[in-house]
Order: sequence, then structure tokens, then C-alpha cells
Amino acid sequence: MLEHILPPKREADEKVLPHVLHYDPWLAARGDGFVALADYIFGKLPRPIITEGRKPRTDAEERRKLCLKTLAANLVKAALSPSQYVGLAVPLVNEKLTRYDRRDFNADVLRLVIEEARQAGLVKVEKAIFKERRTLVIPTPYFRELVDEYGVSIADLHHLEGRETVELWAGSRRSGHKSPVDYEDCEEADKLRCQMAGINKALNCADIRLNGQQTGPIQLVRKFRIDKPQDAHVFDRHGRLYGGFWEDLRKDQRCRLTIDGEPVADLDFVTMFIQLAYCRQGPKPPNGDLYAIPGLERHRKTVKSLMVSLFFRNKVARRLPSGTKEALPEGWNMQLFKAAATTLHPAIAALFDTNVGFELMALESEILVGILTELATRGVAALPMHDGIMVAASQKELAIEVMTNVSARVVGRPLAVTEKPLEMPAPNNSPLWRSRAAS
Repeated sequence: MLEHILPPKREADEKVLPHVLHYDPWLAARGDGFVALADYIFGKLPRPIITEGRKPRTDAEERRKLCLKTLAANLVKAALSPSQYVGLAVPLVNEKLTRYDRRDFNADVLRLVIEEARQAGLVKVEKAIFKERRTLVIPTPYFRELVDEYGVSIADLHHLEGRETVELWAGSRRSGHKSPVDYEDCEEADKLRCQMAGINKALNCADIRLNGQQTGPIQLVRKFRIDKPQDAHVFDRHGRLYGGFWEDLRKDQRCRLTIDGEPVADLDFVTMFIQLAYCRQGPKPPNGDLYAIPGLERHRKTVKSLMVSLFFRNKVARRLPSGTKEALPEGWNMQLFKAAATTLHPAIAALFDTNVGFELMALESEILVGILTELATRGVAALPMHDGIMVAASQKELAIEVMTNVSARVVGRPLAVTEKPLEMPAPNNSPLWRSRAAS
């Protein structure tokens, strides 16, 4: 039987297993093939042990079957998605039900069904590692054979109504104590939820593919945060969108994306986070690259990371974040870096060490949601990337116009947009690959 495991941080899952699919209890499937597959699998599962002479409770059987269908839908996505997931990362802890949970089965039932599926040879299970990763459920070749036999495809998948798309979290990755907040409905949350419904509808109406293959239904969620659960339940910090498979793609894989049969254009706001800090303070930023600190011109990626980190501290920064000291030239420390950043950007230096970063994130996400919403009303699907979007190539000029106009409306001046060239994957130069290609 699978053990109770405390839910670790999502970030840890992504570091340990970058290609896991996070279990979605709202994912379902339809079609005769899937119904027949689910019925066949349910008949193959070992029966739960009950007191001799007693019959299984009908409601318990229904919960098991419903849970199995949900698990099977997730396994189908993990097995067939062109994103090539390793398996499912599944939370198996029992907690008080909140607005984020389904109520027709719980973690105990899910744990039981996963164990039964393992015994039936349908999945392989790797146990959770405390504070590192959740239980990993991997579809076996036998499960994949059954999917093929019953003609189930990723097109059979869909999302059930009722999943919350506006999430509020308390705590932080740094503290190690992030928890979902069961907030009350309010007018602001209703408005945010309506925006997400429009965005998700536009994405699911489009034909979004990776390597020419269907990718399944899309359900983005918007995540806000507060410091403590007892703080006022407001939606003015963080607010970024999550849940798109494209967010985890390497840059050299984005060229494999298509929207309605077209390659994508990758559009990005230029140095957006620093631009938003200037918008908050009032003055316009200087010309040129805003991350070009003298002496660190060849270390732009590290400079960008360090600059952004200065907005996420609530006390004076004294040490370089882990991993950055080795990436900088010898002699650089946090005091020297912060002094150089202040010299380059005196107008926003007052925001350093004030923990204003999550408010800037919320501003960034407000701009992005405005862009996605306006494009959706024009029938254009856009894939959000926090500070940019990807659209079908033929919609590039329209998207740039909308990005410029929405940013001007939100922060008072238009933010510059650039198109990033799509990187191509490195060629496989192994002798075996060349010999196969030749044959």
C-alpha cells in the first residue's frame, strides 16, 4: 500500500523530474474507446479486501471506478503527449477539502486505485522523496498496448467543469511552507475567473501542436500569493499564469510548435521587469541594455538574475544568491554588484531590498492577461510566457500592436517588444544516427 507523504514544493518536482505531468483530478476522457478501456481495466484490478460474507458497497465501487477513469485519463496524456513526460507526479496526502479539490473521491481512494493498477501491471510506482518529489506513477508498456488496442487518443481528453482557475497561496518557496488558501468568492475573483475562462476557451479552440502531434486540452490557472493564510485575501501579488506544456519546453524546442498549422512567432517585452520598476517610480529608463553593468557585459544572464533578486528581498542584501558567485568574475560580491546596479539605475535603487517583486509580477501579469484577453476577442490564440507570448506567425504584427497598446494602458507608456529568433535543435552527429539517416 502506498504511504502517506507530505506534499513537497512543486519547484522540487520540476528540478528532480523536469518532464513529469502533474496529476490533474479534473482531467477526463470521453468516447467509446476510452469507456471500453476503463471498463476493461476496472475488471482487471484486484478487488479490495472486505469482510467475508459482505458485498462491496455500491458507493465505494462507484468512487473507485470514477477515480480509475481520472487516473487513466492522466496516464493517457502522459503516455501519448508529444511533451514526452516521464510519468505522473501525484499528491497522496489527505487534507481538508478546499475550493481546489474534487469531492467525489479522495486521496485514500486514489492511493488504493494506484496500488491496484500497479498489481495489475498497468503502472510502475516510484515512492515519494520527502521535500524533493511526489509519488511518481509511470504507465507501463502493457498500459500503452491497451491504449493502442482500444483506439484511445489524446483527442479524447477534456477538462471537467468546476476546476478553480484563480488560486491564492500563502508562504513562499524560500520559507518552504507554501499552502493553498481557501478564499471566499468575491467580485474581484469572479472577474479574474471570467478572464481565465476566455483565455482557456481561445486556446482550446485553436489547433496547437508539438511536432505535428495534438497536445491535449489546456487549462491555465492564475496564481496569486500572500505571506500568511490569516492575511487579507487579496489578489495583488504574483498573478502569473501556469499550466501550459510549452512553458517547460527548451528554447530549441519552440520551433516545433504550431498554431493552426503555422509556426509560431516568439514575442517578448524588452527587459520588462526593470521597465516595470521604472514605471512604478516615474522616470524613464536610460537608453541601451538595462542589464549592461560595466565589467559584466559578458555575464548578462547572471546580471539579470541578480537584478531581479534585488526586488525580492525584505532586508539588505549582503550575500550573492547560491550559484551566482561562481558565474561572476573574480572579486565580485553582493555589495559591489548592488553598488554597480545603483550607479546604473539610481532612479529605481530605492526599490531594492523592499520585497516589491511580487507587486511587479502582478503588474506584469495584468499586462499579459490584458493582451491574451484582447487577442482572444479577435480570435487569436496566444501562448503566454510570463513576460511574452507566442502566436501564429501570421498574427505577429497584430500581436505586437496589442502588446504595445495594452502595456501603455496599464503602466502609462508603451513597452518595447522584440521578436526572439527561434532556436533550432542541435543536429545529431553520432555515427549511428548518420548511418540510419543514410539508409
